[in-house]
Amino acid sequence: MTRREFLYYLWAASMALSMAEIGGAILWFAVPRFKPGEFGGVFELDVTAVPPPDTGPKAFDAGRFWLVNLGDKDVTDANLKEVAGLPYAEQQKGIKALYKICVHLGCLYKWVPTNYRFECPCHGSKYLPSGVRIGGPARRNLDVFVIEAMDASGKVLSKTEARFDGQDGTAIDITGAAKLRINTGQKITGSPNSVPGVA
Repeated sequence: MTRREFLYYLWAASMALSMAEIGGAILWFAVPRFKPGEFGGVFELDVTAVPPPDTGPKAFDAGRFWLVNLGDKDVTDANLKEVAGLPYAEQQKGIKALYKICVHLGCLYKWVPTNYRFECPCHGSKYLPSGVRIGGPARRNLDVFVIEAMDASGKVLSKTEARFDGQDGTAIDITGAAKLRINTGQKITGSPNSVPGVA
């Protein structure tokens, strides 16, 4: 081997090593690493943390979600008549984890107990406890996070599923569940919910 060949191989090896280090650093920063109990990760809650049916939601700020327990009153709300006859208006009883960000322009909407609904202070979008949009400039229902209801042994009893073409997450039944696992890294988009020219 000549000195020129040795230097060529040495240069090629050092370039390959440099590229591998750069690629490793990019992957280290690009791949998300969420810890349990922080937004983007998984939250495990005891079923005692679930609010009673038809009492309004409970906020979980660390996970950026509202936990709602839809009861008879919520699934037969008189405001549903504004969107009656459309598939996204029909709701089922159970638990939902609603993402706290308004689907219009990303503001933080609030729970207004006197009106028994969510309202966005930025542009006035309004949503029922089920996440169904009933007014304002938003054009779809609220996004939901996937919940798994598990028994004491860790077996999954029920899980949030999309209802329409990958959109509009279902409420789940937690009968027999001991804990809930809410994955804030897995979001189901709310289904479109507006008629052109109508608020």
